[in-house]
Amino acid sequence: MKVARKKMPKGNILLFFSFVAISLCLLLVVSAIRAERMNRINKYELYSGNQRSFSVTGGEGVEQWEQIVVQLASDYDSFSVYLPVKDSEYSVRGICHQGGSGDIPVIWGQYFDFETSWTDEPKIVLGSHFTNDIVDRGGKRYYTFGEQEFEVIGIIGMEEESRVNYMMLLDFKSVVRMIGLENDYILDAGEDDIQKISQDLYDKIPFPSQVRIKLTKDRETTFRERFFSANVIMDTMYVMILLSFSLSTVLVTLIWFRFRRSLFLVWKLCGYRSVWQRLEIGKRFYLIAGIGFGTGLLLLGAISRRLDEIRIVPVDVGKAFAVTVGLGTAILLICFLLDGRKLKK
Repeated sequence: MKVARKKMPKGNILLFFSFVAISLCLLLVVSAIRAERMNRINKYELYSGNQRSFSVTGGEGVEQWEQIVVQLASDYDSFSVYLPVKDSEYSVRGICHQGGSGDIPVIWGQYFDFETSWTDEPKIVLGSHFTNDIVDRGGKRYYTFGEQEFEVIGIIGMEEESRVNYMMLLDFKSVVRMIGLENDYILDAGEDDIQKISQDLYDKIPFPSQVRIKLTKDRETTFRERFFSANVIMDTMYVMILLSFSLSTVLVTLIWFRFRRSLFLVWKLCGYRSVWQRLEIGKRFYLIAGIGFGTGLLLLGAISRRLDEIRIVPVDVGKAFAVTVGLGTAILLICFLLDGRKLKK
């Protein structure tokens, strides 16, 4: 027992279990956020949840869109206009997209931006289900839809069975030319911009086209509604959990310093410079933190085998590890500051 105590000091045991807990917490939070994001994408089929349907009548071709689309791209940082292709076996949509890929699960290549979605060169982003039908030629990838060949610029999809895996997103002009301008569309934008863009569509689309879109009066969201929204409650819960474990780890690290103070004194008497003392402390601290993270990962792996709702992917582990290292560094620096005066004695 005495030998075991010498090999595993009490401070190390406390620090180890503290990082096991905080690593397990981080992995669970990152996994939960990813699962929530994927479920949302699946539920809304790549829409944000703020989407609004509208129809266009009159006009003869894609040229009717030129003026309004270019103006929207200059006025707004993020929006999408979709033109669904009906009577198709799979989910096929034309898209004019401004902004980044956001939460879109891109497996290969890139998602549409304004340059690639508003173009005269046919382009497509495919769900992972269609990868076997892609043809490589001249260093590029191509896919034939209908009678037209499209350059594949990206592949999207999820590991589990998903609607996203069976989607085809084509550049906007190609689909308008394929099925005509008079159709039903979907406008998707942020909650703050959807009403403004709807009004712009209604006001500015050039004659002879006409837009039929539901315009609602802007309603100011109250502080209470924002504070008690589901997203805010979930984000607050994640932050509070992480904050609680972080404060606990700060206290445990201070205890670890106290248990190791006799060793620090020996280093000082032996002439170790302050910088070398801190490097040695950091090396031991990160070693225990790393072992704690690995143990937390193994525990979550065992839990995920029992619970299908919890899934671990490498990107989640990488994110959690990066946060753990950053958090550990911050905790160590805080404890250096709090315990610095005692270390100098």
